[in-house]
Amino acid sequence: MKYEGYMVGPALRKLREDRGLSIMQACNLTGMSPSSINQMEQGGRNMSMKSLFLFMEAYQTDANTVLDIRPENSSIDSKLASLPEGQREYLMSTFLFMLEKAERMSA
Repeated sequence: MKYEGYMVGPALRKLREDRGLSIMQACNLTGMSPSSINQMEQGGRNMSMKSLFLFMEAYQTDANTVLDIRPENSSIDSKLASLPEGQREYLMSTFLFMLEKAERMSA
C-alpha cells in the first residue's frame, strides 16, 4: 500500500475538525508544530510512524481511521494477510515493537 498524502491529508483535517479541535489544540495534544500538522493536512508532508501514533492517541482512534482506510478500501489486517509470510512477520514484529515502545513512553 502506497502512502497517498493528498488523500490522507483531507481526512486528517476532517478528523481533527470532527473532534472540534483547532490546529493549536491538536498541537498541544500531539506535541507537533502547527506547520507540521498543517502540511500533513494539506498532503504536502508525509506522516511518520511516530506522527501516526501521536494522532491515534490524540484523536483516540485507530490507524485505519487516521489513514482513511475504510473497510471497502481494505484494512491493514487484510493488506498484511496478502503479503508473503516473511514480509508479514517482519512488519508485524516491527509494529508490535513500536506499540510496546509507545506504551512504555506513555506509562
